[in-house]
Amino acid sequence: MRPHIRSLQNRISESARKIDTNREQVASHIETVSMATGVASGIATVAATLAAPTGLAAIGVWLGIADTPLVVQAAPALAITATIAGIVSGIAYFYCRWRRRQQPQS
Repeated sequence: MRPHIRSLQNRISESARKIDTNREQVASHIETVSMATGVASGIATVAATLAAPTGLAAIGVWLGIADTPLVVQAAPALAITATIAGIVSGIAYFYCRWRRRQQPQS
């Protein structure tokens, strides 16, 4: 195997060991990010609901004469981001829980 590939493998495995050693702290940070994206998504959804064009403005958007407000366009992306962050947070939580059960009881 080439030396630079071996070096890359060693760095990746060392990083994985460091993350696993600090898994509780990493899971806590991931959970915080997940909560923040969930709150941002909720706020964006409310703002998009209030900013969505209605009446003649909606017809103008449909015809392509007017533009959809940015917050209306961004709300689905924020919702997807919050969902993915929630999935990652759940995986980190259950991984930590599984690792706690794997450790011998003191």
